[in-house]
Amino acid sequence: MPLMGHLMCYVRQQTSQIYAQLGYDITPEAADALMIIHHFDGLPQKKLADILGKDKASITRLLNSLVASKLVERIQDQQDRRIIRAHITKEGIDAFGKICPELQTLSDETLQNIGEAEFNQAVSTLTAIVNSLPCQPSNNLED
Repeated sequence: MPLMGHLMCYVRQQTSQIYAQLGYDITPEAADALMIIHHFDGLPQKKLADILGKDKASITRLLNSLVASKLVERIQDQQDRRIIRAHITKEGIDAFGKICPELQTLSDETLQNIGEAEFNQAVSTLTAIVNSLPCQPSNNLED
């Protein structure tokens, strides 16, 4: 587990530098939320919290920062006014388009000396670890 913690810290540090170099004052958590919202535009705030494993207050703070950066907007659901949906803005789409290639470059550079068999074994091992966690992340994206 200490090795995974070290890896997570390294990745957070590297991704934070990428966002700053691109001119985005967002955290890795906010960038994760932006990427999920990009893929599932109109996702209810509650579902975003489930996917990220965050409580309501944390998601509110994340969305507040993304809204302040004009990357995301909140829109009340037309059928159920209790539901707030997160929608990506044009600025958010532009940011996504700049961030993703840089993250892909980081990934490519990080994995360049790892063979396919080693990579597949690592994926298998990490999947087994995630599947044995007592609290599983939500993969249900239905309303």
